Amino acid sequence: MEIKWIYPRWGSAQLDWKVFLAKVKSHGYHGVEIDLPLNNSKNEIISILREFGLEFVGQHWETQTDDFTAHKKQYETHLRNLAEAKPLLINSHTGRDFFTTAQNLELIQLAQSIETETGIPIAHETHRSRFPFAAHICKSYLKQLTHLKLTSDLSHWCCVAESLLENQQKAVAMAIKHTFHIHARVGSSQSPQVIDPRNAIYSKELEVFKSWWKAMLENAKSSGRKWITITPEYGPVPYALRHPQTDEIMGDQWDINQFIKQQIEESWHQE
Repeated sequence: MEIKWIYPRWGSAQLDWKVFLAKVKSHGYHGVEIDLPLNNSKNEIISILREFGLEFVGQHWETQTDDFTAHKKQYETHLRNLAEAKPLLINSHTGRDFFTTAQNLELIQLAQSIETETGIPIAHETHRSRFPFAAHICKSYLKQLTHLKLTSDLSHWCCVAESLLENQQKAVAMAIKHTFHIHARVGSSQSPQVIDPRNAIYSKELEVFKSWWKAMLENAKSSGRKWITITPEYGPVPYALRHPQTDEIMGDQWDINQFIKQQIEESWHQE
């Protein structure tokens, strides 16, 4: 099974597209994870990606309104806009944590219809404020929807549960089985991102997350998948913290993401 390494545009939006993509490609990434504007400038972005021979994962995060009717309309618009560009898959921030289960299920069904119609897989990110914001909540949806694809970022669940999910292993196991795309970031019981996972004080958190990532890869391989995408996603400010005296960012996003990529590769290829 091939691992397709994907790098996030998040945190590098200040870079010119060609500078950004050249850097990404030179470090062995297969593509990037990006949102796309709802206008013709998206064609320019896709053209540059093709110029560099890079693939992409489409990311939807924009739909925020609490008016469900407007939310559903905007959600469909963004998903179709991404699907039209033919990404490897769409990673979707779907629904709201305060929507009813019926409302969130309506959005999930809409996404499934768009996936069936376009042939573009849509995975739903386990992200705070969205429908699968917590382990026990997502488990209830997974019990109902055997087809559900997840973008698994369990750092959010750790933060919500104030634990490393030691007492929610059934939910973790279900998420692993439904993982289609991986967001690799090390979280803790108190935050969705540790200050620097290279520091030994976070060795426990790093080992737990490495075990989850490896299990996700093993499940994908045993399921017969030819490839799986992984986005190392140590984030910029405000996920990264600033030193209170110097205002210096405590953690280099690029370097830490290369560390995460290396850790997963070494773990996966161990005998």
